[in-house]
Amino acid sequence: MECGGTAASSRQPGRGRLIAAMFVCALLPRAAAAQGLTGAIIGRVTDEQGQAIQGAQVRVSSAALIGSPLSLTTPASGQLRFPALPIGIYTLDVQRQQFVPYHEERIRIGGGTTLERPITLRIAGVTESIGVEGAGSRIEARDPGFKTRFGVEDIASIPTRRSSMFDWIRAAPGISATSPSSGTTTTISAFGSGSNENQFLIDGTNTTCPCNGVARSEPGVDFIQEVQIQSVGASAEFGNVQGAVVNVITRQGSDRFLYDASYFGQPAGLTGEPVTLPVPGSQTESGYHRDRYRDATSPR
Repeated sequence: MECGGTAASSRQPGRGRLIAAMFVCALLPRAAAAQGLTGAIIGRVTDEQGQAIQGAQVRVSSAALIGSPLSLTTPASGQLRFPALPIGIYTLDVQRQQFVPYHEERIRIGGGTTLERPITLRIAGVTESIGVEGAGSRIEARDPGFKTRFGVEDIASIPTRRSSMFDWIRAAPGISATSPSSGTTTTISAFGSGSNENQFLIDGTNTTCPCNGVARSEPGVDFIQEVQIQSVGASAEFGNVQGAVVNVITRQGSDRFLYDASYFGQPAGLTGEPVTLPVPGSQTESGYHRDRYRDATSPR
């Protein structure tokens, strides 16, 4: 009985480690998805001599934040970090007694981006305030490869077909359509990769067909907030990907009430009619005929 009790107790730690490992593995896909849907701002607050400033009040505000702005107080290292910011345009404010306030506007945060902001505060008395607008670096601090990003402003201003996300995917550097003249074929190659070696995600969820590697979900352009194409250097969380990783992020809520609607109609007179041919052994004819086409969308 004593030996049995010892053996049971010796197996318990191994079982605990196994359960812990299973728990961590279950959380990994959620963490990977969150990385593609939100962005981050990191940085360090220092004085003009390069010394870290402790106790600085840092605040980020945006219409993409539902509720109040996010704020923090810098520790002894002067570090600032906002790890999970929804996609949008942000304003950064830094204040500390005896120092000139820092203000920066129009910081664009995309899905999966990490922007670094090294902030230097000056002693008050020389100038009253420091205002920065669009002068900060837009280079991602933790971007491992070659990525193309189309934001909501690009989608709204550049004329393309409004029925598919693939017009934006095809426009990315390094991406080649396998059928350039086709408006319906969605297979692509990234820097010469096979068309079945890509991965397509909608809001971080894998929608790639396991049989041939094509996308099995195509949200309308009116519903898209951002299109990301990672052509080279995809993170390890995406697995053995030899082609591109495409992540389409749909529109989310904000702290403002916004509404948009669109209507598209195409009568038969504006639709090209193909030549119809009789089908041998049948009373039907080949060809395609459209009486009318109507499409109404209301994204938010």
